Amino acid sequence: RYLVKEMFGPTLQGEGAHAGRACVFLRFAACNLDCTGCDTDFSPEGAVRNSAEEIVAKLRELDTGHTYRVIVTGGEPTLQWDLPLAAAVRGAGFRVHMESNGTRVPAGPVDWLTISPKPQHHPASITLADNLPADEIKVVIDDTVDEAVLDRYAARWRCEHYFVQPWMDARYDRHLARTLALIQARPRWRLSLQLHKIVNVP
Repeated sequence: RYLVKEMFGPTLQGEGAHAGRACVFLRFAACNLDCTGCDTDFSPEGAVRNSAEEIVAKLRELDTGHTYRVIVTGGEPTLQWDLPLAAAVRGAGFRVHMESNGTRVPAGPVDWLTISPKPQHHPASITLADNLPADEIKVVIDDTVDEAVLDRYAARWRCEHYFVQPWMDARYDRHLARTLALIQARPRWRLSLQLHKIVNVP
């Protein structure tokens, strides 16, 4: 059984290359990082153990628009995503978009992998994983991210989509200004905003 924090929808993907697309969400509890200012409640408190069949049934119930697109996130979803769950969800017709911090290779297949690396929050025991089949890279911008950091990510992961996104905390204006400056300095990187927060959807 899988420790699920919440499943919700119908809603919109708010970030990255698929921003604005209709979808449903599967959010796992638990993460292997403790990022300062994280805006997501992934704590085990209130989470529920679900079987793969129960997860699929709930996603079908939520997907009233028949989008067959599920955003799998956390926490860190690779802690729980495995072959049986991948087979069940994808076998039900869902296209799986996973959002990961890039520290683990998914144990089951996905259809779209977003890597959002945050090594400034890694303990010494955790490093970025090698051989990740990234479809997009999304870097949340704070004072630790500069042009050299972006260059290292672009060299590490070759993909079509590179995004920078200002961290939405008390210093948002500062982070936004830094994000815009980085885009001018490294124009392969594009702006991602948390659209779901702007239009106030879950």
